[in-house]
Formats: sequence, C-alpha cells, structure tokens
Amino acid sequence: MVHRTLALLLCGLIGATTACSGAEPVADESDRSDDALSATGATCADADGAIFFHGLQGLGRELAGEGLCVPRLDVFSADNPFVDAPSATVVGGYSAGRLPLLGRLASGRGREATAVMLDPSYSDGRRFNGRTGPSIVADWLAGDRARRFVFVYSRQSTGWVEYLSLKEGPVASQVRVCPMNGAHGDLPRLVTRRLFTDVDAWLAERCR
Repeated sequence: MVHRTLALLLCGLIGATTACSGAEPVADESDRSDDALSATGATCADADGAIFFHGLQGLGRELAGEGLCVPRLDVFSADNPFVDAPSATVVGGYSAGRLPLLGRLASGRGREATAVMLDPSYSDGRRFNGRTGPSIVADWLAGDRARRFVFVYSRQSTGWVEYLSLKEGPVASQVRVCPMNGAHGDLPRLVTRRLFTDVDAWLAERCR
C-alpha cells in the first residue's frame, strides 16, 4: 500500500500520462469506509440536480444525498465512462475527481451549465491529450456564455495556481474563485453539500 500511495503521488505530481495511463486508480475496497461504499451507485436519479465526482479512497462521497448524485468511481480518468444525470444543472469534481470532471467538460456531452472544481490537489500540466485543465475549462466556457466555472481551493494545497489564470482571460466574467482555509482532505466537509446543490447561496455566504 505504501508503494501504491507513492506511485499515485508521483503520477499526480509529474502529470505523467504514459506512466499513469491518464488514470488514477483508487485504493482497494477494504481501504474505504462503509459510509463511502454505501453512497449512490453508478447512475443518477431523475431528480438529482447536481453530480459530483469524489476523490481517491472515497473522499467526498459522504456528501451524497438528496439532490446530489455521487457515483462511485473505481478509476479516475478523463476518459471515465459518461454518467447519465438527466436533470443535473451542476457538475463538480474534487481532487482526483477533477479528471472525470474535465473529461465531461471536454466531451461536451453534459448538459450542466455550472462546473465546480473543488481543490484539484495536483498540477497536471498538458495531461489531457496535450491540453491543460484550464484550457479545457476555457473552451467549455467559451462555447456558451451562460456557463460558469466555480473554483474552490485550499491555500494549503497545490495545483490551483494554473486555474487562477482564468480570471485574467477572455472568460473571466464566467469564473468565480473562492480560496478556503483548511487541509485538502477537510475541504468536502468544510464546503458541505450546499456548494453543489445551492451554488448561488453558498457563494453569497461563503465566498464574498
């Protein structure tokens, strides 16, 4: 397990698409809590207004609940199978969950108008077929002026500097940036489910 953890950290730090095959595998089922394993399944209910991709070892799956679909991920990749969320207007991703989030935005198959990235935790570089995460977000925003990108990150973490550049480019008006105090692993608990189920209210209260 120590070797696997070191490999994952190296993969994230160097953004090695060849060595890591563009994917970040999660830990064994035995390493996850019962609560994480009991969260929602692979598809979303018709009434779910938001979909959220959790992090490694099930981190963030505790947010699953009414209105927020948190499908269980076994492999984290921008090529992760598309999750059907017929009523979702918000899509989010945390930590390694940034990979399926970015893949969803790049595919153009999701109907969500709001994307929320919660603390990416690593700097990927040109990991996505030669593209960077911020370039994918910028293209997605440019495709529809009604879309918006909400970026919530911890100052104690890494991988966030590159996304701040979006506030200086042509899609700046569609980007909201919110720094938080707290460790990377604490962010899902600190932001709560409301970040995804009531984005505007959360921003008004927590990101002034």
